[in-house]
Amino acid sequence: MYSHKNLKVISGLVLSVGLLLSPLMQASTLEQQRERYEQAQVALEEKDEAAYEKLRGSLDDYPLTPYLDYREFIQTLHAKTPNEVEAFIEQYSALPFSTTVKDRYLNHLATTERWENFIEVQPLPPRSQVLRCHYYYAQSKLGNKDVAWQGAQTLWLTGKSIHDACDPLLNTWQKAGKRTDALVLDRMLLVYAEGNRGRLNYLNKQLGAKSKQSGKAVMDLYDKPEGVAVFSKRSKVTPFNQNLTVLAYKKLVRSDVKEAVKQYHNTVQGQHFGEAKRQSLADYTASRLMATDDEKLQKWRDNALEKSTNISLLERRIRQAMREDKWQEVELWVNRLPDKAKQTTRWTFWQARLAERDGNQALAEEKYNQILGQRDFYSAAAATVLGKPITYPVKTAGDDLAAIKEYEQTLVRISELIAVDKLLDANREWHYLLRGLDNDHIVALATYAATNKWHHLAVQATISGQLWDYIELRFPVAHKWWFDFFSKKRELPVTTMMALARQESALNIEAVSPVGARGLMQLMPATAKDTAKKLGRNYAGKNSLFDPGVNIRLGSGYLKMMLEQYDNNRIFAFAAYNAGPSRVIRWRKGTDGRLDVYAFIEAIPFNETRGYVQNILMFEVYYGDLTQSPVPLLKENELKAKY
Repeated sequence: MYSHKNLKVISGLVLSVGLLLSPLMQASTLEQQRERYEQAQVALEEKDEAAYEKLRGSLDDYPLTPYLDYREFIQTLHAKTPNEVEAFIEQYSALPFSTTVKDRYLNHLATTERWENFIEVQPLPPRSQVLRCHYYYAQSKLGNKDVAWQGAQTLWLTGKSIHDACDPLLNTWQKAGKRTDALVLDRMLLVYAEGNRGRLNYLNKQLGAKSKQSGKAVMDLYDKPEGVAVFSKRSKVTPFNQNLTVLAYKKLVRSDVKEAVKQYHNTVQGQHFGEAKRQSLADYTASRLMATDDEKLQKWRDNALEKSTNISLLERRIRQAMREDKWQEVELWVNRLPDKAKQTTRWTFWQARLAERDGNQALAEEKYNQILGQRDFYSAAAATVLGKPITYPVKTAGDDLAAIKEYEQTLVRISELIAVDKLLDANREWHYLLRGLDNDHIVALATYAATNKWHHLAVQATISGQLWDYIELRFPVAHKWWFDFFSKKRELPVTTMMALARQESALNIEAVSPVGARGLMQLMPATAKDTAKKLGRNYAGKNSLFDPGVNIRLGSGYLKMMLEQYDNNRIFAFAAYNAGPSRVIRWRKGTDGRLDVYAFIEAIPFNETRGYVQNILMFEVYYGDLTQSPVPLLKENELKAKY
């Protein structure tokens, strides 16, 4: 079992904000520097040049002064020469805004039609669509027509919308006679795949008379994909017609899978599809039939899957058999997995379980033992089944002072950004710093972040460097006072709460998910409001969820409610926390108490939720070891429960 070891402090490099700063920036003057910095920002916004220059002159030693220089430079960007811009970018190449300066300058050059300067600053195609459009238009203006037309064609061939900034290039390309009907039709297929009928109709109107029939076929099959088999049989075998047939057939599968099965044979035969394409379409159809109750469709699905090498699809079929408690089918489909899948810890574990069910205890133990000692849920599950300790590889970070010294200025800036609560900028600087570094440097930076209690930055570094064995860096014991306090108040294990927070937000107190969940334990504002009401607390609004105390109070309260709802079963509670209680009710109804804990976890239909539950169970094992309070992978009540 892994035992806790303290992080080694990088003794040769000063770590606190106060000590990292020069003597001019000691605590007695730091607040003054910060105040002058804010005043200088105001002076810049108000264009008070005299006041700004006076304040700027006193800020040479302040870590965030480069941000002032950036704002000043941007204000007069229109008057800068390419050499001045390149010199500024070179001077501040260690800061994320260096790329912003270049992009803004390129847009300015395009707006003012300074095409020679544009190519001088950007000699190679840029990444963004807008700037690439400007780049190729610049090439056309400078007489490099072949380069421009090739670029225009590449930009044209997309199913997504094209920015208005591309109009000059695409119009010039079209006037030069380079936008053929064939290219319009090719784009129509890309748009078909994206599912945008309005854009499809617009493109159809751009076709010449000779191509109208092909355009009509695209529109007809988009509106009525059930015509796909007839189209496939009656149409000439061409790459275009084959691609259209595939798109229409897949659309039919999504809208009426039963009808798609009826049309499958004629569809693939009509356009003379090879075996690989036939199997691909069969796989696509089978994926929509995984939970069908229709016996004929089940037979068609399984016949299709017998020839499939699609690991993800075969795994879904195995899980469907598990949910239905059909263990002969589980064994059948596990045996049909490709060898590389069978050799993973996941399916080695299940081969052991199947051997156990068949009474072959020797083979079962051999398989379980094969996967012990790995940093993996299935390895821990095998240890649990065998009654052995959970072990996993662990690396401890050393002291690499030279690696840290190299980035001292950036680290001072990040320290100050965190101190003045500019966490978004601190995160941006950290990500920018980590780009392209080797693992030795990332380990040193992750250690530095952990020592300074930049918990989520340490975690991000381990993710960036894939430092999976550095358990202590990956799982900081963060915000421990709050977790300890609410552990006692809620009668919840600290390890459970920390593991959940680590999975949800990587311990970033300002994390916001795409759907609006906030903070450490990623509460949705509506959930937080409802939980606060149930706890008899006032809810101060969604921004209050960025306060660790508020977030952990409400997050632990919601977790407690989930656990109480499921008799302290973490598997159900974690699944409900991620996918919602209504889905857990549906999944439990489907399995109807026929499964054990391992099968139920494996049979969770959502990949995200399955991985989520497995991760938190493992994270709690890690946190148990780190806090010297060992936790089993599964508790007695969870092992005995029916699922």
